[in-house]
Amino acid sequence: MKFKIIVICMLGVITFSGCKKFDEYLDKAETGGLSETEVFGDYVQTERYLANVYAQLLNDWMPSNSFTYAAASDEAKCPVSYFNGPQVFTRGLISPNHNPIDAWASLYAAIRKVNRFIEKIDAVPVKNATQVTGKSRMKGEAYFLRAYFYAELHKRYGTVPIVDRVLQISDNLNIPRNSEEELVRFIVDDCNEASAILPTVHTSANIGRATKGAAMMLKARVLLYAASLLHNPTSDVQKWQRAADAAEEVMKLNLYQVDGDYAGLFHKRTAANIIFQSTLNNTSWVKQMFVPSQGGSGWIQPLQNLVDDYEMSNGLKPDETGSGYDANKPYANRDPRFAASIIYNGSKWRENTIETFVNGLDGLVSEEGAKTLTGYYLRKLLDENGSLTPDNKPGDHFWVYMRYEETLLNFAEAKNEALTNPDNSVYDAVNAVRTRVGINMPALPAGLTKIQMRERIRRERRVELAFEGFRFWDIKRWRIGKSVMREARGMRALNQGGGNFSYTPFLIESRIYEDAFDLYPIPQSERNKNTALDQNNGYN
Repeated sequence: MKFKIIVICMLGVITFSGCKKFDEYLDKAETGGLSETEVFGDYVQTERYLANVYAQLLNDWMPSNSFTYAAASDEAKCPVSYFNGPQVFTRGLISPNHNPIDAWASLYAAIRKVNRFIEKIDAVPVKNATQVTGKSRMKGEAYFLRAYFYAELHKRYGTVPIVDRVLQISDNLNIPRNSEEELVRFIVDDCNEASAILPTVHTSANIGRATKGAAMMLKARVLLYAASLLHNPTSDVQKWQRAADAAEEVMKLNLYQVDGDYAGLFHKRTAANIIFQSTLNNTSWVKQMFVPSQGGSGWIQPLQNLVDDYEMSNGLKPDETGSGYDANKPYANRDPRFAASIIYNGSKWRENTIETFVNGLDGLVSEEGAKTLTGYYLRKLLDENGSLTPDNKPGDHFWVYMRYEETLLNFAEAKNEALTNPDNSVYDAVNAVRTRVGINMPALPAGLTKIQMRERIRRERRVELAFEGFRFWDIKRWRIGKSVMREARGMRALNQGGGNFSYTPFLIESRIYEDAFDLYPIPQSERNKNTALDQNNGYN
């Protein structure tokens, strides 16, 4: 009830008698039952209000029920189809009236909350030096959060209306979409405002709050998306250079380092590569992702499409001459990030050997259900210290919104596109990710052309950031959906006895992807309320 009222007031056309009573209700609804005076007249209550705004950050792994971005991309398949499942995307069923992970209303509701905070924070009374510092910090966090919410709108819908204040029912609520340039500038300005105020690091009591580096990293990410083909069809080199410069500024902070503990990435609260991280321990991941023989649902089942992009340990792709790939032992001598990300036939998990071969304990099946439809299960994101049987142990599962390896790959991509041919800085950034201790992949070969480097960076990004929510959006911003989303493939393993197996790739399903899917449709319900909103191409 609360969110419907907020959204209607912000971007709808309504007729309501007794506006004063409505406004009084709204003031209390948005502030947890307290009046504005009670909340913003007290430092502690103001801090709690901001914590509630943080709670509006979207879940990048599981945005709705068992919907995952991985299963809506060419990374994985969900073993069960249901009304609001990822098959809405893979079967081309998304429409202005049906999008299971539409976020328009929730993001604008969050923006309204943060706009209210920004309007009130300067007048919040403080009692001591700690609160003076805290008040400044909170203001920076608010600008960061508003930028973050608008960045999420931008990557979903493209251009959207900019609302930078708390709208009232007396305002004209038919608000058109701003231009791409205006929206990106607004987000960047908020990031700059935030980074100028926020501290570079937090005390242990404030872990999880935005920092200067997080604001700068958000700016770099937004500029990278804005420079990509989806938003930059003329390939304006200046946009790529601005994105490269923004990522380089994060690198120049000298605050972050690459981390070779790839398997432990999501299971610790601090690390040298973490820029911005959720404070929520996602204890449900164990049930959602564990293999069925150990009590899990196996909701993310990796595709062979992704497996094929993991290089051999010598840096060559499996189908390249001299790679050493053995079709009878397809998982031997691969990039170590493969075994840290994907459970395959013969994998060890919690001291058990996983059997994904046909008729194995967790074996390949053809019908819908918990067992694998692809021949694989997910390892990445899962804490091996967690369990469901015989003891229920949730383990530690903390979502990472931003990490330094993404910064380096963002810089490499943007810089490569800004240049005629890649320079040493591009190589250095990619190699810092590939060759770090704990990964130890070979450096990229010298002499790559711009196009060759582009493909290497994209493959590196696909592997390094697998299952972290990036591939779903990269497909869209690069506009490659029609080429990579057509088929979902798996691997069938047959037990030949004596510890030997035969492996055969197979087609799981054909998929549908249209150019229009590179952006979400504007929800029809929002267009009904705001007649100034035009629809994205392909959804009319």
